[in-house]
Amino acid sequence: MSETVKLLLGMDEASKLLGLKKSTLYQMVMRKQIPVCKVGKLNRFRMEDLRKYIERNMVNA
Repeated sequence: MSETVKLLLGMDEASKLLGLKKSTLYQMVMRKQIPVCKVGKLNRFRMEDLRKYIERNMVNA
């Protein structure tokens, strides 16, 4: 049996992946700091967009 790949992550999954509180992630969505896909009233995130966000915000020390 093949492994199922989720195309969209919910707020809980995305916040855990980024290590943020859901309220912080929600604020980032409202400020358009991170791309979101609206499914009805629900916010969904593409894994690709989350990876790009992480790459854009890397700081070289």
